[in-house]
Amino acid sequence: MSETATSETISADAQAAPQQQETFSLDYVQGLRQEAAKYRTERNEAVDKAKAEVIGDYEGKLSAKEAAFNELQGQVSERGLELLKLKSVLSEGIPSEDVLEVASLVQGTDEETVSESVKRVKALLDKAPARERPVDPSQGTGNVLPLNGDPLLESVKRLVGAK
Repeated sequence: MSETATSETISADAQAAPQQQETFSLDYVQGLRQEAAKYRTERNEAVDKAKAEVIGDYEGKLSAKEAAFNELQGQVSERGLELLKLKSVLSEGIPSEDVLEVASLVQGTDEETVSESVKRVKALLDKAPARERPVDPSQGTGNVLPLNGDPLLESVKRLVGAK
């Protein structure tokens, strides 16, 4: 008997469930949809705002790093050009004491123009007369008496035999 009573109760509950299903009004459903849409838009706006802040922070940092990189790259290219000039000057056989002066006269930005410039500068140096040491004609010649002795007195002593 308990089996028939429970099966009847279950079947009665099953039939009552569809009848008890509550229906919502159109206004209530639209209100829920609008509320959900409002939360979705707020979430999307918050995400977009956070992305914008992060992008703004990193764009400033990125531009600073890019400027530093460009500065370093410029310094490296300047040093490379200077090294190229020095190598070209040394390969032409310029004396080592004149290498820095000649390198400062060399122009060009690539190997070809630098080597042509070095050859022109070397041609100009070869045309220039060799520098001679300056000579002071008053030193050691003429009638000028030196300050560290009296040669006239010495010659008289030698002739007389005085000591």
